[in-house]
Amino acid sequence: MLKKIAMLFSIILLSGCSILFPVPTKYEPPISIDDVAKIRLMGNPLYYSIRQKNDSGTLVGGFVVEHNRYLNIGFGRTVDMGFPKIQGKDYTGKYFETLVIADRKAEITYLAPNCSVTLDIIPKKDATYEVHYSDTDLTGYCVLYIRPVVFDEVNSIYIEGRH
Repeated sequence: MLKKIAMLFSIILLSGCSILFPVPTKYEPPISIDDVAKIRLMGNPLYYSIRQKNDSGTLVGGFVVEHNRYLNIGFGRTVDMGFPKIQGKDYTGKYFETLVIADRKAEITYLAPNCSVTLDIIPKKDATYEVHYSDTDLTGYCVLYIRPVVFDEVNSIYIEGRH
């Protein structure tokens, strides 16, 4: 019996694992730094994905952190590109900063074991946005919030703006 199970498992691995467990796609930020917006994804980077319309209008992209096709354990690492930060906010947790093409629809998804939610946005050129999720604000639901990070000229600090 054990030999049959081992043989079946071997056949699946050798012949069809790419169909059963496809390699998850990875988001590739724009190469050019013209006409971009900045996005900071707060929380576990492993759970975030970004898809954005390409020149032909098709949504392309994937997870912001490379995924293994079989098992993903961990929290991903913080990626800090030096985007402006909100004065007084704690940035000691995990987050991931990346670029997206401005003025094109982007789809940001947070996909965790207990939470799956997608947010559509059309980011503005040169703007900085902060995205965070909550699975406690609405009972039984998880929510993605996005807020622009704006410069307060009166106080010379960055603050959370209204979207």
